[in-house]
Amino acid sequence: MPIHASWQCDLSDDPLTWSDGVYDLFGLERGAPVRREDIVAMYSAESREELRRLREGAIAECGSFTFEAKIRRPDGQLRWMRVTADVVVEDGVARYLYGTKIDVTDEIIGAAVAA
Repeated sequence: MPIHASWQCDLSDDPLTWSDGVYDLFGLERGAPVRREDIVAMYSAESREELRRLREGAIAECGSFTFEAKIRRPDGQLRWMRVTADVVVEDGVARYLYGTKIDVTDEIIGAAVAA
């Protein structure tokens, strides 16, 4: 069963709020303090760049995005996740990003094996 988890980022200073499933997906202790820059460093270089591009666009346009990202957990395990994000707008300004992260590792590996 894939891990399905929710997250939120306050755009005023980038603090993250995670459900337990996000900690599980990233292989981190539930409730441990997390800093956005440390988490983004766990993304592969390609996924980091895609996240940067999509995030900047969503904030600028008060939009949303979905993409698949590859991360490396602290134990070295590679995982794939589908990230969805939307923006909360207050007074015409993006204030929060929020969304889900779903572990799609088995789906990605299965597709690669079938190809």
